[in-house]
Amino acid sequence: MRGMNVPDERIRCHPSVIVEKSLSATAILALSVAWFGGAVVAAILAAAFVALVLFNYWQWRKTTIRFNETGVVVERDTLFKMKKTLPYSKIASVNITRGIINRVFRTSRLLININSGSSATVPEAVLTFRQDMAERIRSGMGQRLYDQGPAPGEAEAIGSPATFSPMDVIIHGLFSVSTYQTVSGFAFLAYSVYQLLPSAGAGLAADGKALISLLMFFVVLLAPSVSLIFHYYNYRVYRRGDTIYLQHGLIRTYRTSFDVSRINAIRVKRTLAARLMHRSCIEVEVVGLAAGSGESLRPVLCLLKDDATQQRLLRELVPEFVYEADPERQPPGAKSVLLLRAAVASLALTAVMAYPSLWVYRETATMGGLAGSLLPLALPLATALAVLVIFYATSVSYRITGFDAGSDLFTFVNGAVDRETVVMNYDRVQMVRITRGPVARLFGVARGRVYLLSSTGGTSISSGYFSGSRLGVIGETVLERIASGEYDWRKNSI
Repeated sequence: MRGMNVPDERIRCHPSVIVEKSLSATAILALSVAWFGGAVVAAILAAAFVALVLFNYWQWRKTTIRFNETGVVVERDTLFKMKKTLPYSKIASVNITRGIINRVFRTSRLLININSGSSATVPEAVLTFRQDMAERIRSGMGQRLYDQGPAPGEAEAIGSPATFSPMDVIIHGLFSVSTYQTVSGFAFLAYSVYQLLPSAGAGLAADGKALISLLMFFVVLLAPSVSLIFHYYNYRVYRRGDTIYLQHGLIRTYRTSFDVSRINAIRVKRTLAARLMHRSCIEVEVVGLAAGSGESLRPVLCLLKDDATQQRLLRELVPEFVYEADPERQPPGAKSVLLLRAAVASLALTAVMAYPSLWVYRETATMGGLAGSLLPLALPLATALAVLVIFYATSVSYRITGFDAGSDLFTFVNGAVDRETVVMNYDRVQMVRITRGPVARLFGVARGRVYLLSSTGGTSISSGYFSGSRLGVIGETVLERIASGEYDWRKNSI
């Protein structure tokens, strides 16, 4: 194929795909032999493993790829014949990832995605080639998709509008996790420490509870934070023409590029900890960047950086989504709805905690010392504190939530604890739904939900409570743009 240094002939993936596909079976085989033991079981499992390797070899041998002038053709002639054609006109992105197996065999995985919401999290084709060959193919396809693109090795010489140090990556991994997740994780950690205190002494039972709590702390908070640090290590982002390029990763490297016209929304996110440090990050909703399991995160254009750097990157990378927004706050009717919801939630919480509070009071009332004074009131005080938090969060949500409708873009602002500002283009909207519940109708307000295509499939962004006529502006503007010819159908073409 011209521009790729790859002839228009049938080629195969690198043979290392046989090892990659058989690796998980190797681990299962080893665990099974260790668990069941016995020569007979080991022989049966070994025979099954050999059969699997032979099948993977047969599948590799019978799978061919062609890069012709119109698209990519993947054919397989095994038990079932398969022919998959991916036209260049429908391809949204061509990404490159490298895992441990790829580093050992000096290969790269080429992931080809089309602009489809139905398979947004799974690439349409995953092809493994030698590293240099994968780079040439991606560069050639990039020239076809974007009419430009850095040649292999040229990307490193292109300057990035901002530098992200290892400390920035660590801060992003630790503090971009939601506040609710952080609080839950530290609650499990505190409980495990309490169980290990001598005063809690219950022998093996306390040790078991502490171990479970530590495990929950690892699953809920520590593992996601470490995963983010590894995922975004060596992070770089830059724009060339109308194409944005991303690359990052420590153990598994990831490189992708996409046209700005593929972006459906921009999210500026600030967790509570990030706000205290005056930092924020930028995420994008864009279809066609799937990298398989483990890569379902939204593309990030800016890790947690100071707000000034974030605003500068926003203007340099996606000026198409920058405008002078002045979000209006929710009307008084919204406050009445929110307070009523908070009251119902508080009553439900109080009812649920009534019996446990009474039981704890009876069990600890006879205890002496400080414990006898504090423990009987622990659950009632915790319940009262939770009720105060509910009403405080309601008050903050009422003050913070906003909505702005510009001529080409509109904005939703949400979040009582973790804040999120979402900027959307009318031409990217798939559907608008405005709902009015019985209570909302009583106070003359409604909620809107906008549906878009995203990197994780279909997604929706909700608004706060505003008048139905005000939220109806979104749908009316979309229809007006279609009628007047301003609506660009190419931005939503599949």
